[in-house]
Amino acid sequence: MNDTSTPERIVYVQPLTRSHGLGFNALGVVIFAVTMFLWLTDTPIIAAAYGLLFITSAVLIFLGSAKIFEPPVSMSITPQTITYLHRRGTWQIQWDNILRFDIPRLHRGLELESMPYIGFRLHDIEPVLQSITPRLAVYLLSEQRHLLIAALRHERPDLREYSPYFEVPDRYKGASGTEYRGVQAMFAVRCEHFRELLGYDLFVSATALDRPPEEFITWLQQLKNTRT
Repeated sequence: MNDTSTPERIVYVQPLTRSHGLGFNALGVVIFAVTMFLWLTDTPIIAAAYGLLFITSAVLIFLGSAKIFEPPVSMSITPQTITYLHRRGTWQIQWDNILRFDIPRLHRGLELESMPYIGFRLHDIEPVLQSITPRLAVYLLSEQRHLLIAALRHERPDLREYSPYFEVPDRYKGASGTEYRGVQAMFAVRCEHFRELLGYDLFVSATALDRPPEEFITWLQQLKNTRT
């Protein structure tokens, strides 16, 4: 009997910033070569300038290499799931678990300022806690700390006691009654903080996208509408 089932459609997101890695490396090498030429030809430049040029070239090469060694795919999207892919691990969410997604915004006076992220608000955080790799959870707790600080500064300007947001407990009881411990619990509590302050549980940086966040949201909505 022949298998007539249709293969699952998978869409991959390849971050634009990774393509900038070669450019950073090339610029770093050029600056280093020019600096060496000036130094070998005894060009009259103050010593501090040589040091600054060498440091600049090293930083550019380091940043370029870091971008090149990032995974070539940052997200894989199927009609059932969205999976975030990072060199430190992954998390996965079901489409049916998504309440909404959009660009998070902060209040600045009477204006709203868009953040360089896309946010996902979920019905239930527990499937994410079961799918996220511990290394990625630890990384996100640290990497998104500045996002938490910005949210507290602009969404809770009158707050004076910040310790509940930074002294995160290592135990969390989910809606199902399951108790999570360690980094899973800390990540769950941080997601609750983000939901309270910004309205979303999970965030993906704009640097992981293959197009501007506004266009990505429109495209993601199209995928949602046509996934069945």
